Amino acid sequence: MSDALLRGVPAALLAAALYGIAPLLQAQAAQQAPPGGGVGFGLLLRLAVRPLWLAGLASEAVSFLLEVYALSKAPVALIAPVMACDMIVFALLARRALGERITRPGRLGIASMTVGIALIALAFHSGSEIGAEATNGQMLLFGVCGLGFLGATAFAADRAARMRRITGSALLFGIAAGVGYAIATVATRQLGLFVHAHNLRHLMATPTPYVLVIFSVLALSLEQRGLQGRAAVVAFPVTSGVSAFLPVVLGLTLLGESTPGGGQMVAFVFSLTLVATGVVGLGHDRAATLVREQEQEAAAAAAGRAAPPGEAGPAGSGDAPAGVDRRDQTPLIDGPGR
Repeated sequence: MSDALLRGVPAALLAAALYGIAPLLQAQAAQQAPPGGGVGFGLLLRLAVRPLWLAGLASEAVSFLLEVYALSKAPVALIAPVMACDMIVFALLARRALGERITRPGRLGIASMTVGIALIALAFHSGSEIGAEATNGQMLLFGVCGLGFLGATAFAADRAARMRRITGSALLFGIAAGVGYAIATVATRQLGLFVHAHNLRHLMATPTPYVLVIFSVLALSLEQRGLQGRAAVVAFPVTSGVSAFLPVVLGLTLLGESTPGGGQMVAFVFSLTLVATGVVGLGHDRAATLVREQEQEAAAAAAGRAAPPGEAGPAGSGDAPAGVDRRDQTPLIDGPGR
């Protein structure tokens, strides 16, 4: 068995588990904070003093170190899809923390992703080439194009949020955060290759650490904006899906990553299809959860309006439904056993 499977994949799975835990912690803190604006830097500063949010950040920091190690042992075409397992962890823990049930598409999505990851391991079982380092010019190109895309998408998402287009705003923030994390993953791949080649002393003379820091911060800020609204359950799967597959595309097309040959290539392509299907299934599950919440809020509001004057409706004389913040009708996460 190759070193990529013995060391790289287990490290990636553990990193994915921690990445799946972090958004639940961060969402609980973000949903209880005053609404943010723009790309979310002000919100990020307010959250930076909240212990729960810092616990989520610590989880992401450990995940990052594990991801660097994984990418020093295996190609991004193998590691990035495995990292999408954070969605499975997120969905299972959200079921416990939010008292949600996983829908049939969600269960099928989890099964599809599990089989897909197993097939990826099978496709790479005989070994794989990590590929070449990106050139400084390529890293600068990723940085410039990424900044332009994130700026435009964040502007559109913020505008949608101001117009109360909650789902559209979360979708755009999720895409922007996913692209930011994808570029950060490419920079992380570079860092892993520097570690692999024992060449860290030249790292600071390249664009890699700066691209990594800038896009990690931007992606984190944009992710918090997506997590803050009612559509947090939609934003995270979108972020996870984009951040999982964009690095694969960049690695295979621009960075010289190798792909398995023969029948293993068929298994690789099929595995990516299964993982993508799983991402869609879990995204559908999260969207269904959002629809149920909106229907319950609408029913509670209608019942409150129908109540005779002086009598309390189900949620208390037309007040926001229980467990919902009046400032922006954001469901609060009360933790396990809610």
